[in-house]
Amino acid sequence: MTWKSISAVTLGTALFASAAAQAASCRKDADCSSGQVCSNGTCVKRASRAASDAAGSVAPTESLMAGTKRTPYIGWGGIGFYNVSAGNSSGAFGLHAGGAVSLISLTPELPLIAWGDVALGFPTGGTIFPIKLGAGVRYDRAGPVQLLGGVAFAFMPNTFSGAPTPVGVGLMGTVLYPLPQLHPNLSAQAQIGYDFLSDGFGLFGLTAGAGWAF
Repeated sequence: MTWKSISAVTLGTALFASAAAQAASCRKDADCSSGQVCSNGTCVKRASRAASDAAGSVAPTESLMAGTKRTPYIGWGGIGFYNVSAGNSSGAFGLHAGGAVSLISLTPELPLIAWGDVALGFPTGGTIFPIKLGAGVRYDRAGPVQLLGGVAFAFMPNTFSGAPTPVGVGLMGTVLYPLPQLHPNLSAQAQIGYDFLSDGFGLFGLTAGAGWAF
């Protein structure tokens, strides 16, 4: 009786180990049972692989050479040139700061981001405070650089005499280049944008500075 019990336990353990090993080894989805897919050599539920793929896209790498590609959270800041148009054009030196966070994966390589940017410019006749809050996409596979692009709700408080606070739609494009020789989280940053604003206003911005992975 004792030997029969031991044999039964041994056989059960062997079958369990065999099943686990079989489940852990797959090369394609067809190797897995219904409702499962092959992910990294293991059969998992479809939802589990989708979540894994999303996480991999939002936080694509921990490489010490990747700069702002290392995390889903990016901050930036710098100096630049702004041109305010409202009948006449006025150039302005300015400062800006902003950031972006990856939210969900639209594709395995293209996460949706929320982003914002605030600036302070000094054109002739007043001061401007451009503010943008919007959404966009992030692409980390363009060789060594990282690309961001988006659209935003934009408004521009200002100190022009008698001028309104124009509102509208802003467009943004940003490129970041890793600087691992200075710090693993650091990237050089350049940004271009244009705001289509109410009351005849428009705002062009071209800035340069640094980005940081948080």
